[in-house]
Formats: sequence, C-alpha cells, structure tokens
Amino acid sequence: MAHRLFLSYLFFSLWMTGIAQAPQVVTHFPENLATNADPWTEISITFNQSLAPQSIHSGTVKVFGRWSGPLTATIELSTDEKSIILTPQTPFIAGEWVSVTLTKDIQSTGGTPMGRGYSWNFWAATAPGSLQQVPVDTIYLRLPGEVYLQTYGAYAGDLNNDGYSDLTVVNEASDDLRILLNDGAGSYSDFTVIPMGNLTPSPNEGADFNGDGEIDLAVSTAHADEVRVFFGDGQGHFPEVDVYNTGAGARGLAVLDCNSDGFDDIFITNRISDNITLLTNYGDGTFLVQGLNTDGDGETACAVADANNDGFPDVFIGSYNSKELSLLLGDGQGGFTLSDVVSVIGRPWMIAAADLNGDGFADVASANSDGNRLAVSFGDGNGQLSPPVHYTNSYSLFPLAIDLGDLDGDGDLDIVTSNYSGPNYTVFENDGFGSFSLAAVLLAPDKASCAILHDRDNDGDLDITGSDEGADVLVLFENQGAVPARELDGGYATSFRLLANPCREDCILWVELAKPASATVEVFSAQGQFLNRLQVETLGYGGQQIPLNIGQLPAGLYWCRAIAGEAQWSGPILIPE
Repeated sequence: MAHRLFLSYLFFSLWMTGIAQAPQVVTHFPENLATNADPWTEISITFNQSLAPQSIHSGTVKVFGRWSGPLTATIELSTDEKSIILTPQTPFIAGEWVSVTLTKDIQSTGGTPMGRGYSWNFWAATAPGSLQQVPVDTIYLRLPGEVYLQTYGAYAGDLNNDGYSDLTVVNEASDDLRILLNDGAGSYSDFTVIPMGNLTPSPNEGADFNGDGEIDLAVSTAHADEVRVFFGDGQGHFPEVDVYNTGAGARGLAVLDCNSDGFDDIFITNRISDNITLLTNYGDGTFLVQGLNTDGDGETACAVADANNDGFPDVFIGSYNSKELSLLLGDGQGGFTLSDVVSVIGRPWMIAAADLNGDGFADVASANSDGNRLAVSFGDGNGQLSPPVHYTNSYSLFPLAIDLGDLDGDGDLDIVTSNYSGPNYTVFENDGFGSFSLAAVLLAPDKASCAILHDRDNDGDLDITGSDEGADVLVLFENQGAVPARELDGGYATSFRLLANPCREDCILWVELAKPASATVEVFSAQGQFLNRLQVETLGYGGQQIPLNIGQLPAGLYWCRAIAGEAQWSGPILIPE
C-alpha cells in the first residue's frame, strides 16, 4: 500500500512540475544578429508550450527600431497559442538596428510566468548601394556670434513620427543639443537648441524610457559626471528632463533591458573614475543608480549584443588606459560576469558590436585612437573573443568613432571610422566573412568626429552623415545606389578604377570595356559643384587609360563620375598638398 502511495505521489509531483514549467523560447524570426531582415518583416517567436493570451500584449512584447522608434504592430497568437506573431503597421527604416524584448511576465496557459525575459537584435535590410558616397550638402550649426561648438555626434531617430530620420546633435563646447528635423527630402533646413549647462554632452542614444510610445533621449557627459534623460513628445520637442549622477567622464552609453522587466535601462562607462554606472528603470522612466567595477582601466566605450545566444543582453567594453576589449555576460536579472578580455593596439575610443563574419555570433569592432587602427575581434558564441585583427592605412589618423551598416546592400555589415586628424571618414568593405578592405575615403573639413549611417532620404539605401567638431558642421554624403557591373558580350564586366589615389598630375582613370563605347568623365568639388568635363568619343575594347588633367586644382577632396556605354562609376579623388 505504501509503495502504491509513493508511486501516486511521484506521478502527481511530476505532473505538477510539468504544469508549472516556465515557458521558454524555442526559436524566433528574424534570428539573433541577422543582417538582412525585410523592413516590413513579420516577427515571430515560438515557445515550448501554449501561452496565456491575456499575457501577450504591447507591454510584454516590445520592438524598438534605433531610428524608427517603438514599432506599431498587431500582436497575435497562433492557433496552438505557442507562437507570438507581430505584423508591422509601419516599416523599419532601412539599415537600422532593431531590438525585440519579451518580458518575464509572459505566462503559460497554466499561469506560470517566464521568470526571466528574452531579447535579441537584428538589422533591417538595405537596397543595393555604393561605398563611395558623394557629398551633397554641408549644414552649418553655429548661430550668429558663436565661435566654437565642438560638434561631436548625432542620434538619427525619427523624433516627430513622420517616417524620416531626424538628427539630435550634441555639442561639447557650447553645452547643448541641436535638433534638426528632416524636411522629407533627406535634408535639414533649421534647428532648435536645447541647453545642457556646462556639462560637455557627448554620447547620446534613443529609447522609449517611460513607455509612452515616443522616442526619448539619454545624453551623458564626456568630461563630467551626469546622464540626462530627455522625454520626447513625438513632435520633435523634449519638454521634460531628469538628471542622474554617474562616475566621472561618462563617455560610453548603451541602452538595454538588463533585468527582463521590459523597461529600457542605461549602461554608462566612466573613463575618469574608471568604473561603470548602471541605471535601472523603475518602469516609469525614472532610474535606480548603482556603480559597478570591471577589471579594465579607463572604461570608455560600450556596445550591447547577445554574445552567447541565451536571450539576455551582454555588454562589450572598450578600456582606454589598459587598451583592452572585454565582454560582460548578462544574466537577465541585472547582473554581469566578466567573460573574456583581449588586448588591442591603441586606445579604444568607441566600439560597435554585431555579427561581422556571418557565423551568427556577436563580434566587436573598435576605433583605436592613438594606434591609428581599426580592431576587429570575433566572438565564438560562448563568451570568448578571438585575438583582434588590426587594420590601418594612411588615412585613418586618430580614429575616435565607429559605426556599422550595410552600405552596399550585399547582406553584410561594412564599417566607417571617423578620423579626427585625417580628417576624414574611412569606409571599410566587408567581404562577407569578416575581412575588411579600404573602400572609400570621405573628406571632412577640419576634424572628423562621428559618422552616422542612416537612410536619410528613405530610398532604401544607407547614407552617411558626418559630423565635424572643428568646423561645427554636418556633411551630408549621399548613397547614389549601386551601379552593378554588367556582363556584356565581351565575356567580362566593364570596370573603372583610379591607378593612384591620392594623385595630382598622375590622376589616371583606368577603364576596361567589354565592347567599344564613348565615355564622359566629370569632376566635382566636395560640395557637389561641377568643375569640368572630359568627353572621349570612342574607347576601344579592353583596358585603356583616361588622364584626368586636374593638377591645377587646389589640394582637397573631389569627386569623379564616369559613364561609358551602359556602365557608370563615381568615386573620390584626393589631391595632396
């Protein structure tokens, strides 16, 4: 009799355990760190058991596009109630980083909550484009009587919900933000000023901190000890602001949900005080502030990605003094554990995280200032980092900013570094396997500070907006779309390339044709002003040289556009002193 009772109790216990099992994510689409999701992509998440319909809503399933903001979408359960399906009502902005967050309050049909949430990121796809972009406008940010702003970087979120990428520009010397609303054609005619007050604003990022469906801003202070949270009204204004103390030299800022409650938290790296500040959101846009320490020295930069595919956000750190990249693994409850550290050549000033080699695992890239190098370290999916691969060239002098995006629309992420002493923005092309080569050099007027990669004109490809902290301007570079090589009847593709760049008297364009054609070659200034045109009536089959004869032009950046038959090409020309 006792034996029967024991078996009955064991069976009942196992049955109850099965009912009480917390629901777990089995699979989702798009995958973590995917780089080519359609801007209208349907997002789906499948669990190991049926879910309680009342626990599935916009408060427990959240999607945020870095530039487009909170996603407006219908949320449905599949017929077996195991899959959540989100259908966007508006598209993502091409090329943007998207965050999906499931909170710990999602429940099974038996009423058991997840306990820990789940989150991941992916990139919206871009149309085919060009790595060699053309400057089309320069926006001057100084008001009458102003001398020096020190324009550092910008956030390109849609602040007024018109579907276009606006700009929030931070200015360290004038201690303010300048808000530039997109005119609907990819340009910005005016700006408003939000004073900060002697705090050297620098890093800034967007999120919906108070859950009202609008983009808010977090702005930290590169030489001070504060982070300010600006609450947006959806019309391009920020009527409310809260202030929190951090460590000294708050240079790095990243947004993540570190404790799975569905509310965006803020991660700050403090170079001067050599520590971390974590601001945990109470759920209403106010924050609990706590300090953390790592083994790094001079923590300066940070970037978020799920490095071990466990559904919890992890944080990469760039340490300025110790010249290191490190990885902190998150536990989904607000805690972090140091997983790995690698040394780099030069001091990391800014870093970015993504899957750079197509293996599904998060990697990290670093702009190393005094080392004049780009460093790339690959993650193995278990929290370990490879020895960094370093890239250097004569144009990458004092790189202090870095950004990622699929500029050419081939499904992998390219890299742009901003080089303070170049001064230029250097474009590195990804071969799809995480190996990078110099693709273009875009000149800055004085001191290149940051490059922002965003689809400024909503044509589907990524444009580059460069900030310059010496001239206090924004330089708008336009992605004019891909000009694919055409297979003609000669058996190989028409191609163009400069035989030397920089060049002066020896500027020669090499043209290789699959069949005879006439050619037109035009030269423009960095601002897009037409300078001269060369017409070549007949070019023969095969390769030949076209001298550009531009040695009389002053030193600087110029653009060349060539048309031969059905093929076109454009690219920069650097004329040295």
